[in-house]
Amino acid sequence: MKKWILFPVMLFALLSAVNGQPRNWGYHAGTTVQLSEVNGANAVSAGMTAGVSTGRIMLGFYGLRALTPAQTPTYESSLEEYGFQGAFLYPITSRLNLNFGFRAGVGEAGMEAVRKHVSEGIQKEDIRAFSPEAGIEFPLTRHLSLAYIAGYRWLWGAENLEDVGCGSYSSIYTTLSLRVGFFPGR
Repeated sequence: MKKWILFPVMLFALLSAVNGQPRNWGYHAGTTVQLSEVNGANAVSAGMTAGVSTGRIMLGFYGLRALTPAQTPTYESSLEEYGFQGAFLYPITSRLNLNFGFRAGVGEAGMEAVRKHVSEGIQKEDIRAFSPEAGIEFPLTRHLSLAYIAGYRWLWGAENLEDVGCGSYSSIYTTLSLRVGFFPGR
């Protein structure tokens, strides 16, 4: 009988200790728009991001997909990428943060050959991506912020697509994210 009483008391004490401490953590979820180069042509991608932060470290997930295929005269290329992201947050002011981070993900690259507006078939390959990045986060309200991030995406696995070079999908990118959540220090 003592065990049954001791468990709720310990759980209550643990929850009281956690809720009684000042919070230095936060969380966010948001939408992302990215401009990059996909196999030699400019492409706009859209997706989602979500993460948690504690102190100056942020960890999260992301997912991006090209909105329309990147087009050149003889082919259309597509790219889908999702994975983990991490960042070191450096406060410039009490509300404005610089961030230095990385993304590591997997996905799928595709290329569809087009001759005289007729598809000759689509070829897809699984890819791996790694991206170092840097950016700045602007608070709009207490629970809403805008982040601008720039980086370079290294992509492996698309070399097996027909007429694609080793670095055809690797490129510089810029990202704009609108984030909703709880941000520490605000």
